[in-house]
Amino acid sequence: MHTGDLRYFLLSTPADALAIDSPDGELLTKDDVVRMYGASAATAGKRLDALHFQGGATRGYQTADGKYHVLVRLFRFSTAAGAKTWLTSLRPVTGWKAFPVSGYPDFKAYDIPVDPTLAAARLQVVGFRGDVFFEVNVFGQPPVDHNVLIDRLRKQIARLDTGS
Repeated sequence: MHTGDLRYFLLSTPADALAIDSPDGELLTKDDVVRMYGASAATAGKRLDALHFQGGATRGYQTADGKYHVLVRLFRFSTAAGAKTWLTSLRPVTGWKAFPVSGYPDFKAYDIPVDPTLAAARLQVVGFRGDVFFEVNVFGQPPVDHNVLIDRLRKQIARLDTGS
């Protein structure tokens, strides 16, 4: 179980990177999470309640070379079963291309085409550790390097597993 301020468990911003918004990360309420799901917000809110959502946190940063924007989100549930259920209930958007993450068969990873509003492509991986669901996104000009995402994923898992 992860206790205390969930921002502590967020992937750290590298020393040479530029933090987006607060360097400490931001807390997310249930309403914040529901807004992220747009058209399916009502369903998301009911599922969060049913799974006993405890709170969330997010942090973003731009890499030192300006090539990538990284965004991490954590959602804490009252149990590991809640975090796993949230993960397994997620469905990719049409056009997202799934790819495997070596060593993590239960995680879901996607190559997401260029979003015209952001002028960037995205890679995303979602998974859970204990009572925390996590999402790691890497935005950049296509093709976004899968190794960048996998590196951030491994660092996020280490942070959740060890707190450092």
